[in-house]
Amino acid sequence: MSEFTCMKCGAVLKTDEIALYRKLISRGAQKYSCLNCLAEYLNVTKEDLEKLIEYYHRTGVCSLFAKWDDEDQKDQTLK
Repeated sequence: MSEFTCMKCGAVLKTDEIALYRKLISRGAQKYSCLNCLAEYLNVTKEDLEKLIEYYHRTGVCSLFAKWDDEDQKDQTLK
């Protein structure tokens, strides 16, 4: 399995970071940004983006994010 890294700072990316980049920037993206770099680019806070990720998981409205049914799934996904 290949590791994806942030195109700006080189940080290793989590699947949620890739999914959020695809949701907000380009569904067909092949290069991605970490939450810190994406927050800077969008002029929002990292916490704002984390809340958005949580929203997509909880609601299940976006197929890029697995739906969370409880706190245990949230804890396992964010680790």
